[in-house]
Amino acid sequence: MRIIHEIHRRSLWQVLGIYVAGSWVALQVVNEVVDSVALPEWVSGAAVVLLVIGFPIVLATAFVQEGVGGEKREEAPANPASTGEGAVPGTRPASPADPPAADIRASSRGAHRRVLTWRNAVVGGVGAFAVLGLATAAFVFMRTAGIGPAATLVAQGVLEARDRILLADFTNRTDDELLAGVVTEALRVDLAQSESVRLAEQSMISGALTRMERPTDTPIDATLARLLAQREGVKAVLTGEIGQVGSSYSLTAQVVEPADGTVLFSHRETADGADGIIDAINRLSRRLRERIGEPLGSLRATPPLERVTTSDLEALRLYTQAVRAIEFDADDERGIALLEEAIAIDTAFAAAYRKLGVTLGNRFEQRDRRIEALIRAYNHRDRLTSSERYMTIASYNTDVTGDVQAAVTAYENLLESDPTYYPALNNLGIVQFQLRNFERAEELYLRAATAERSSPFPWLNAVWPQVQLGRFDAADASLDSVATAFPGYATVDEYRGKLRVLEGEYDAAIDEWTGLLERRTGDPFYESLVHELIAMVEAAHGRFEEAERRLALAEDADRRRGLPGAALEHALTLAWGDLIVFGDTAAALSRVESVLARESVETLPAADRPYLELGDLYAQAGRLAPAREFLAAFESSVPADQRGRGVANDYLRSQAAIATAEGRTDEALDLIRRSDRGGCIPCVHPYFADAYERAGMADSAIAVYEDYVDMTWVDRVYWDATDRARYLERLGQLYDEKGDLPKAAEYYARFVELWADADPPLQPRVRAADERLQAIMQEIG
Repeated sequence: MRIIHEIHRRSLWQVLGIYVAGSWVALQVVNEVVDSVALPEWVSGAAVVLLVIGFPIVLATAFVQEGVGGEKREEAPANPASTGEGAVPGTRPASPADPPAADIRASSRGAHRRVLTWRNAVVGGVGAFAVLGLATAAFVFMRTAGIGPAATLVAQGVLEARDRILLADFTNRTDDELLAGVVTEALRVDLAQSESVRLAEQSMISGALTRMERPTDTPIDATLARLLAQREGVKAVLTGEIGQVGSSYSLTAQVVEPADGTVLFSHRETADGADGIIDAINRLSRRLRERIGEPLGSLRATPPLERVTTSDLEALRLYTQAVRAIEFDADDERGIALLEEAIAIDTAFAAAYRKLGVTLGNRFEQRDRRIEALIRAYNHRDRLTSSERYMTIASYNTDVTGDVQAAVTAYENLLESDPTYYPALNNLGIVQFQLRNFERAEELYLRAATAERSSPFPWLNAVWPQVQLGRFDAADASLDSVATAFPGYATVDEYRGKLRVLEGEYDAAIDEWTGLLERRTGDPFYESLVHELIAMVEAAHGRFEEAERRLALAEDADRRRGLPGAALEHALTLAWGDLIVFGDTAAALSRVESVLARESVETLPAADRPYLELGDLYAQAGRLAPAREFLAAFESSVPADQRGRGVANDYLRSQAAIATAEGRTDEALDLIRRSDRGGCIPCVHPYFADAYERAGMADSAIAVYEDYVDMTWVDRVYWDATDRARYLERLGQLYDEKGDLPKAAEYYARFVELWADADPPLQPRVRAADERLQAIMQEIG
């Protein structure tokens, strides 16, 4: 062969240089094949071993074939005795039977030369790699066919791809009582990156525990995990333990069959010290995923655990405690505090930032902290799992930039890879609802409920589009589903009360909320919520003294929760009543200014300062100079790229309020229409009504009022407090002025009924409407 001929022409050092260069090229080729065909990682390691073994063989072959330093072989000199010339006296002539010493050396070298040939070296190397190829092919075949020790659980038919696996809490056999929880959470994060492993969600576990009448924070040991898996139809349980010997740690995990506890697979990893635990978890997770049946290419493409969580064990410990506090103990306050401790340790801990932003968002409070957390999570999104990265991009675009289409794209990209991913289905439903695609939103929520039967949120969210579509029976059925799966779930009572308000059953609504308050006494979150809801109903009926008493109780609960701005928030609610219900501008401004004198708005976080609402109130009151100042303060404190879609809409409406007060009706109406682009439906009605009334556009005002009073919106109770009665009253008056007496009588009657027990200062309006109603009834017979 030509290659062998060329090798013969080279010196020893040239041959070794060629071998090293050839080995490098061979490894690049092997690595490329391993990556492109998704072969086992050990193939590359085996190739390195073969090349290392080949090195001394090539070295020896070059030495034998070419000589040290490439010396030329010399012929042995002739033996003088063989011719009789120049014989040394006194010596015995060599016998023809004795081989000369040179011949012995030549014979030995010849034997080596016959074995250590370039042909043998090349053929041996090719053969060794051929054996490696055959071994690799056999491994891949056995792995996919479910044969032998290389077989995966999916290939064996024990599991199917994406079957749920329930992760039990690791058993702790160390001196650190929190370490097992850290390992469990870290393993959960890493397994969440898998294409084949689908962990049972925390909501499913909580729901199952509730149905078993056990606390949702019950530790999930191996025995309970198997029981839960059998009850919920989960195919396998993943158990494990962490032990300690000196400064070393051992981590063991087992995949177990729930029914009889048969161990389907077991693996162990060790860590030399605490700093090596995260890396050991990473290795353990990858081995588990490989054995379960994850494609090798997907496994190799997965970033290491420390890249999608944190490399700091203490930060991970705090994060683990926070997740448990929020998801199991329903203790958001403690969870938030723990998350902030974790972030202080690892300032690039994206998962902790995201959890903080989501938790604050679910509570609809502290927007400034929530926005900051979402921005930090987005900036460090390369340190998240693939699914969390898409979710973070979407949250950032909905809540921070307001780019809804970018959020939709992120959710859809995630659902392409996993059409049953519950959080994406649920959140995309929220976005579609905000875009007022109600049919699509309901479809997504119901798909989410099917994909994750153990979470209450998709059923609760489905209530919103169902109400908008007039499907009250479906909405009640959705609440029944939550009540059945999660007995005592507080939001069910909250929503049932809101639906009763929409149906005009106000006493039933108050009964629902009072029962909720009795069950959650001592919980300041629900104390604030219930007192505020009841205050809204009382105000809608004209009972503002009782509403003020309830709002004082809500404010007290908010103060116990440590919420800034509680006094100003509730003062604004009552000030709107003073202004647009009682028509008392001085009382409205005095109420707000007395709070501002005690608690400056500048002490609040920038995104939580109610500049826009203050500006709206002052514009409505005709105080345009302070209204513009509040608007300017908002513009300087909240950057345009951090307002989100909802806040951006509020900003347009605040501009409209000032334009309306200045008589620029066309500009005001254009701003209001531009703000009506999804999300809150009743938000635009007060602005339209004010603009039309000031412009004397009675027919347009009537259309706005009628649209509102017949509106179905889950949270309408908050607008009813100040708007419902006055809209009914005004409709009666406007139809009366138009001469449409039947319509006027209809709305006068509804107004009188709603305010029958209103506070004494409001009773003259009730009597006037009732007297006019009686006169109309006599006139039309």
